[in-house]
Amino acid sequence: MLMASPTTFNSSTSIANGNDLKNLSIAEYSVEDIERIINDFYSPTSQLTVPQRQQLNNILECLQYSPLAWDFSWKLLITTKSPSVQFFGAVALCNKISKHLSELDDNQIQQLFQQLIQRLIFYISINSKQITIKLVVALGHLILNMMPDKWKNGITAIITLFTQSDNEFLVKHPEKGHLIVLNILTILPEEFSRIVVSKTQRASIRVELESQFPTVLSYIQFIIATYNQADVLGKMFSCLSKWLEFGISIVKVDSLFDYLFNSLNNESIFDDASDCIIVLFTSPDALKYPTVFTRLLPYVLQLETILDQALMVGDKEKSECITKLITQFGENLAQLIIQMAITPNQQLQTLSHRFCCLVMKCTDMKGQYPVEETCSELTFSFWYALQEEVTSIDEDEKQMILLEIFRPYFERLIEVLICKGQLPENDNMFTSEDKETFRCYRVDISDTMMCMHNVLGNRAIEVLANHLLIAVEQNQSWQRQESIIQLVGAGSEYVPLDENQVLPRIFSLLPKLNFCNSSIINATLMVLGQYSSWLGHHQETLQNCVHLCINALSNPELIQSASIALKELTMENRMHMSKYLNDIFPIIKNVLENVHVQPNDRIRCVAIIGYILSAYPSKIVIDHLNILLAPEVNKLLAYLSEASTDQNVVLRKQNICTTLSFISVLITAIGYCGDQSDNEESEQQEKANEAVSEIPEVLCCVLRDLDPILHMVLKQYADDNEVTEKLCEILSRTVTTLRESSSPILNTLLQLLQNIGPNILHLQFLNFVRNTLLLFSQDTEKQTFNLFLAVLQRFGCLFNGDIQWLKNHVDIVEDFANFLIQVIKKLPHVVHHCPNEAFILLFQFVKSGLQLHEQTTLRSVIMFTSNYIEYTKSNQRAADLLQQNGLEIVQILLKCIGGASPRHLVDTLSLPLFSLSKLYIDWTSTWVQQCLNDPNFPTP
Repeated sequence: MLMASPTTFNSSTSIANGNDLKNLSIAEYSVEDIERIINDFYSPTSQLTVPQRQQLNNILECLQYSPLAWDFSWKLLITTKSPSVQFFGAVALCNKISKHLSELDDNQIQQLFQQLIQRLIFYISINSKQITIKLVVALGHLILNMMPDKWKNGITAIITLFTQSDNEFLVKHPEKGHLIVLNILTILPEEFSRIVVSKTQRASIRVELESQFPTVLSYIQFIIATYNQADVLGKMFSCLSKWLEFGISIVKVDSLFDYLFNSLNNESIFDDASDCIIVLFTSPDALKYPTVFTRLLPYVLQLETILDQALMVGDKEKSECITKLITQFGENLAQLIIQMAITPNQQLQTLSHRFCCLVMKCTDMKGQYPVEETCSELTFSFWYALQEEVTSIDEDEKQMILLEIFRPYFERLIEVLICKGQLPENDNMFTSEDKETFRCYRVDISDTMMCMHNVLGNRAIEVLANHLLIAVEQNQSWQRQESIIQLVGAGSEYVPLDENQVLPRIFSLLPKLNFCNSSIINATLMVLGQYSSWLGHHQETLQNCVHLCINALSNPELIQSASIALKELTMENRMHMSKYLNDIFPIIKNVLENVHVQPNDRIRCVAIIGYILSAYPSKIVIDHLNILLAPEVNKLLAYLSEASTDQNVVLRKQNICTTLSFISVLITAIGYCGDQSDNEESEQQEKANEAVSEIPEVLCCVLRDLDPILHMVLKQYADDNEVTEKLCEILSRTVTTLRESSSPILNTLLQLLQNIGPNILHLQFLNFVRNTLLLFSQDTEKQTFNLFLAVLQRFGCLFNGDIQWLKNHVDIVEDFANFLIQVIKKLPHVVHHCPNEAFILLFQFVKSGLQLHEQTTLRSVIMFTSNYIEYTKSNQRAADLLQQNGLEIVQILLKCIGGASPRHLVDTLSLPLFSLSKLYIDWTSTWVQQCLNDPNFPTP
């Protein structure tokens, strides 16, 4: 047996009867011990606890990479052993060959090669697929590692070895030998990227593989000529695919084109052939060989015959596969399609047009998606790629020619999208899953329509307007009208604000739509919101739209889309919308009093009134606020006075949170000052400016009045995350909205913050502190300045140096780290005045935080660490502490990079080392040298 080291087994060691496995070294495990561990670990009736399973898993991981594996893996690969034991032996052998082949000398490698071949033939003879696959991978890695120095022309030798063998089984079953060869030839290019070798050797191996591809191709052609078994041909297609993915040029396989496409007519190998053709079409060097791919296009056009046959017999899976082949070709070769369209060669032009017509046929597939057809959605990526190629042409003249050529297809596509996006006449034909699939399909249709706006410009909206006019005049179904309206909305960001030809026609048709179903009303309302900016520049159209939204607010089925549309309209057109206050306010008051209205709809309605009131003088604002807020405050008082029971505690808290959100949104909306004042008459501008100047005073009064009630909330919920989050949102939005104007009530806000429980440190708490510091930290008033220390103190009490607490609260850690980054970058003067204890806490946080494994949290900790290191250059006390803690920080970073952290985090961990090297190169060099003086650092 192969042995890489003189290690001996201690067969007397036993792990039975609950002996502590941790006390055994890896070298002490016998084959019987290993077999027992594997059976215990994989047994379906195992009674192991989670810690015991973890312990056994660690042992097995160590064993399969240990020197012992060269010996025990063969002893486990015996059919009298359990399947789990045999498979573990194959895995261990594969891992040793792929990672530690350097432990063997040339004679041992040769012996290993012979043993591996014998065992592989044996396992394929008993049809043990899982173990055969592992042994093939092991053999593949062995061959790759031997290339080219130890084994020249290895592929030829492997083919000869298994196809001309005198092994009794292979002589009797020659196809099994070919399956082994095909498996190995598939593994070689597939595993190439995973081999552990130097860059120089990797380059040599690649050259050797590429030089031997003609041998592979000859062998594939032999298989095609000799065999018609589905399993052999299927493996042949897989082998060819892997070599193409490896980078073999398509030019070298053009002799196989006929066979590949003809194979699609063979049901037994259809799937394998189509997968291989997909790889062919996605070749990265496709555009290097336009002539070769042009030769492929007639084959692609012939797929229409197979598609028609599949559609005729209702084979949805095959239809989908053929559609995928067609569109994959076009998506990856859209540039070739447009080049063919403008070439002087008439035949190539015809091929280009025929291809576009074929894709359009797939897009316009008859039947309702997704219950009757599933092909049309696959084609959208081609139309996106085609318009991308047309619009990316730099030469204006050439782009104009291409637009003329492809415009008919793009305009036809819009018509097809209208048809395919129509809601079904019978909703019952959809399951709930179908409905969700169709909803996503309509999103894809909208995205494709956006591409048409991008390529056609205003002509796209003109095409939709023409279809809408016909739909209205001919009283076509509401489904068709609704589909057109949806697509009108998709183009909102592409239509200029001064467009005066097409959109007025569309909006004039809206009142004439067939509003017999809530879906078309919802779609129309959504479009109003999407065109809110354009409507602000066309007041004559805006008036009709506003009344449509107001009327819809009274309908429970429409309230969501109506409130979204109205919110967009008021936010974009605050001054224009202010004149509708008396129309909107009573409706919204009724909506807010309706207990059945959803919280999100209530919040939007509050925002609508807030935006409108922001344009009015303080008296009118206060009058309306009294009407709106009085019922909400009464509700809040009622919730707070309720006796808390097990039944109502959740609902009670939920109601309190909703009311606090109500107040928060109202403050933000009333303080909103974004408007189109440039378009106003000067008199109206002046009034608007007067109203804006009074808003801070109004909001300060509101907050003062609410202060005792908010204190009552805190009295009961000071330690509740959800409630304090909503309350801090009010504080944060107040400061953000009023900015410096919030100074008269700043002490009131700070008092509320101080009454929040000591264990609360969520994002909204941190947002308020950050916003307040950004605005007022230059003030000498100590209460404001101490906010940062208060946050550090809270975090210090929660953290208390416990890394497990960090692991259990990664959301708080991430928010806290992001908060620190902003403060240390924007407000270094605040950090300058911190006592030494604060700097010590930050270093403790860094040392523990660097060891976290949650990616986004670690990234935030890393960014803070890097910024903190840079900050120490401006603060001597912090620099002194860095000098004291730097060695430990470097040790932690190197241990994490060396294996203590998952591999996908290693790149992230490099940033602090870079910052240390950049700013403190002498210190860092010393620390790294100290670490590396230990021969077992970072790992043995």
